[in-house]
Amino acid sequence: MKKNVLYLFVALSCLDTFEPEGLQTMEGLLVVDGAITSGVTTIELSRTIQMETEWYNSPVISEADLYVECSDGSRFTRTTYSGDGIYEIETGELQPDKQYRLHISLDGEAYESEYLSPLLTPEIDSVSWQKREPGAPVYITVSTHDEAGQSSYYRWTYRENWEFKSELFAEYGELNQIEMYFDLLTPNNTYYCWGSNHSRSFVLATSDKLSENIISHKRLVAIPPGDEKISELYHIAVSQYQIRKAAYDYFLNLQKNISQTGSIFSPIPSEIRGNVHSLTSPGAWVIGYVEVSVASTKEQFMPELILAYEEPEKTCSKQISVSRLDGIIYMMSKGSQSALYAPRRCLDCTSRGSKNKPSFWPAGHL
Repeated sequence: MKKNVLYLFVALSCLDTFEPEGLQTMEGLLVVDGAITSGVTTIELSRTIQMETEWYNSPVISEADLYVECSDGSRFTRTTYSGDGIYEIETGELQPDKQYRLHISLDGEAYESEYLSPLLTPEIDSVSWQKREPGAPVYITVSTHDEAGQSSYYRWTYRENWEFKSELFAEYGELNQIEMYFDLLTPNNTYYCWGSNHSRSFVLATSDKLSENIISHKRLVAIPPGDEKISELYHIAVSQYQIRKAAYDYFLNLQKNISQTGSIFSPIPSEIRGNVHSLTSPGAWVIGYVEVSVASTKEQFMPELILAYEEPEKTCSKQISVSRLDGIIYMMSKGSQSALYAPRRCLDCTSRGSKNKPSFWPAGHL
């Protein structure tokens, strides 16, 4: 996932001498991540890379054709590519008495996942947060239960949005390649910004060894106490999927390989190779398990997180200077050429976020 699923397949620690056998043959494999669900199905496509390559440089796939097929012969072909290897397919309401699979056409090759009946995921009971003590991270957690007991295996994905601002307000500078005087009453400023992120790891849990099908306060996100994502306003949207044991075992095996060797290139048992297969090159490796599950979702703003924010020491006001340094203009008189400067990191929030305010955001400023 890039921001794409490939972060799962690169080194998580420094491995100076580890050189897995068959590395070259494992490079460039198709990676499929996502689940067929009601409404809109989101699928991410990318390719494996060598371990020494950073995950954010990993190649996403932007020119594939995808559709979801139902066991009654109908197809859901309305697909939108939204960037970063992410495809959205309008699948409508999944029928419990039908089976569904994903079809991918790419570079003259065809791939399919296995037909599966949809699992009906229970509702999310709560999304909350925990912080044990000063200096400790903030954990965003999820809780759920299922009295019906259709499956005791779960997976979660999430998307975060947050508002933050620069330490100092710049009066003059460049925005969208245009020099201008900045204004807090319009989007023409580098003071207010927004950031976003989405899940980049397998978040899994099971209640199979418990007397009840209950998941309590499963950790989704860890946020350092001084992270500016909780400095103003934070929002999270969580999707919960019940999954089959085969899917759970598959994702868990990948996690174990990564934690033990830092790479997907360690041996993967053939019985859990996933459920996506090449139709044109039978036996070829494809990375991914496409579950079919009617997701439950919950999203909320968490303004109370500002109480857990531990603001780092402010130093920017001490770095205001008449010299340009590496920064932009902190203060400039419209009637003269005199100006004061400060480092860009103090004045330009767009270096860490964007001016794209989410449409659902409640704040009035821009």
